[in-house]
Amino acid sequence: MTVKLDTEKVWIDGCFDFTHHGHAGAILQARRTVSKENGKLFCGVHTDEDIQHNKGSPVMNSLERYEHTRSNRWCSEVVEAAPYVTDPAWMDRYQCRYVVHGDDITLDANGEDCYKLVKEMRRFKVVKRTHGVSTTEIIHRILTKKSLPPSHPDYYPSIRELSFYSVGEDAVSKYCYVFQRGLGNVLVNGGYDFNVEDCAYVDGDFDLFHMGDIDQLRKLKLDLHPDKVLVVGITTSDYSSTIMTMKERALSVLSCRYVDAVVIDADSDTLAQYNWEKYHIGTAVLKAGGKFSEYLTKDVIVKRVESQRELYIARNQKKGMTI
Repeated sequence: MTVKLDTEKVWIDGCFDFTHHGHAGAILQARRTVSKENGKLFCGVHTDEDIQHNKGSPVMNSLERYEHTRSNRWCSEVVEAAPYVTDPAWMDRYQCRYVVHGDDITLDANGEDCYKLVKEMRRFKVVKRTHGVSTTEIIHRILTKKSLPPSHPDYYPSIRELSFYSVGEDAVSKYCYVFQRGLGNVLVNGGYDFNVEDCAYVDGDFDLFHMGDIDQLRKLKLDLHPDKVLVVGITTSDYSSTIMTMKERALSVLSCRYVDAVVIDADSDTLAQYNWEKYHIGTAVLKAGGKFSEYLTKDVIVKRVESQRELYIARNQKKGMTI
């Protein structure tokens, strides 16, 4: 039977371990390869077993990676247990003509290019990989207990980067507002009329942004304040206590479908003047009833890496990162 492929449907696949802003950037670029009006992006996510066999154990488990990818603003649908080596038959099942991947090579357990077949079939599109961020780099920082200081040129996002990640679900239209310290300093204008009286606010450092955080954002947006604009303040009381830079945290939070505005370097004194519902990430009212927020925290993730320290050191050394 001949499958009718749809040029408005596109496929991307991966491990999406930590589902960091590099992954989000690839998903956003993939969504842009189809029209903003009718395009659909299918995100295939591999199982723990497939990842273990081909490259070693992931830090985040299948369910965490499925749901984190599903929460991405530009993902239309997650395809669970997608094969590690991209299979045209799976793409056909969802009528996707092309698969999108970054401009780097992904190898399977046999050292073969995971996209070899689809490249030969001319069903492969390349997007620019986000340099400077990777699961390997995040694990390295956890193992070495070293993070970049605010003085580092890559610590803060550029206006261009903030604007790129601030777009709506169609991956083109303006959507999220971005402020710095308080609402008086607008870095990126959003795609709607902003009124502080229509907002609910939550803050936290959002380090290693994970499904425990996202569960709480979802509860705020869908359950507690469905008619409100959700403003997320990203704080840093001490940079040495955070593993990720402000850029990495801000761009990750912007990629979440439950977020309407972000305040980087959120200043509690500056924001205290506003009469809005205020919350702090990790409090009991937000965690209650959450599938992931009941157990998943930054400390849990760090302990997962530390519990397999020698394994991750050896794996990172193969990629040229030594401790």
